[in-house]
Amino acid sequence: MEGMAMASAKWPWLAENDRIAYPCRLSREQSSSETAARYKADIIGIGDSVADLTGGMGIDSLMFAYRASHVDYVEQDRDLCDIMLHNSKVLELGNVSCHQAECRAWLREADRRFDWIYIDPARRDAQGKKMVSLADCQPNVLEMIPLLQSKAENLMLKCSPMIDLQDSISRLGIVGQVHIVAVGHECKEVLFCGRLSDEAPHAPVTVKCVDIWNGGVWHNKFLLPHSTPVKYAATMMSYLYEPNASLMKGAPWGEIGEWYGVEKLDRNTHLYTSARLVDDFPGRVFEVMGEVKLNRKAVRAAVEEANLLVRNYPADANTLRKQLGVAEGGQTFIVATTVKGEKKGFLCRKANGRQKN
Repeated sequence: MEGMAMASAKWPWLAENDRIAYPCRLSREQSSSETAARYKADIIGIGDSVADLTGGMGIDSLMFAYRASHVDYVEQDRDLCDIMLHNSKVLELGNVSCHQAECRAWLREADRRFDWIYIDPARRDAQGKKMVSLADCQPNVLEMIPLLQSKAENLMLKCSPMIDLQDSISRLGIVGQVHIVAVGHECKEVLFCGRLSDEAPHAPVTVKCVDIWNGGVWHNKFLLPHSTPVKYAATMMSYLYEPNASLMKGAPWGEIGEWYGVEKLDRNTHLYTSARLVDDFPGRVFEVMGEVKLNRKAVRAAVEEANLLVRNYPADANTLRKQLGVAEGGQTFIVATTVKGEKKGFLCRKANGRQKN
């Protein structure tokens, strides 16, 4: 029952079938959402063969199976393998093979070459501490590159949203594309994709930012290393923009300005401004009503309640709210940030009540 309750929100296509089996809570929580899994399946080619070396609950393998000619699901845990075998039969996916094995040992013994290998390394140590860097996760993909190159044409590697893009690209050496995937405006996955047969590192690397939510999708792409200079604003103008989660992770600060005709507030202030409204900006958009001194007297004279948006400012939101003594709520936003090296406060409201993405 608990698994079905989560499924209705996270995997609607599974929730439609009351014969689907679900693993323990931890495995469910660590699994990809249906939206993210569909996105990954769309990356592979129709008819390709895929080896999922870190199968887990199997959501990605199941979704791959709707496009691939064959999917090999590899997982050490017996219970997860049994669940995956059951679910693939329930869904009548005859092109899925389940293997209970350690992925490196299984891959060494594999007698065929795959179009794609997919890996989602475990990002917690024995004590449950979250790990981020590739070398700390299991399996250590950096050590597996020669083995992967001998067994497959392409690699898709799922990593934490906290991963360092530039460092990981450099260490892997085979990355041609990076996909930064946000679901419901929250960055969920970073995918490193590359041709394992290529002898030289890719330069430049294409980075695709995507945000998928109920009723919409946004995407754009840029190249690493960056080539577009950042244009900085001389002052705050009529509108204020906060990029969506995938752009925040990708950090194409110069490209954002070029794409949307906006100017960045400061080197470490990842907010933008413009004199005229850019209605299709991907993120939150505010109308600037005026500047306000960030002290209790000035703020209390301006508003009785407000939401806080704190970016590149010495105090966090909780500390600043206590200092200002303003209640939370209402339609007004107090934005505390840095513009051209100066700490500033602004009163804002959502532009036209919108938040497209």
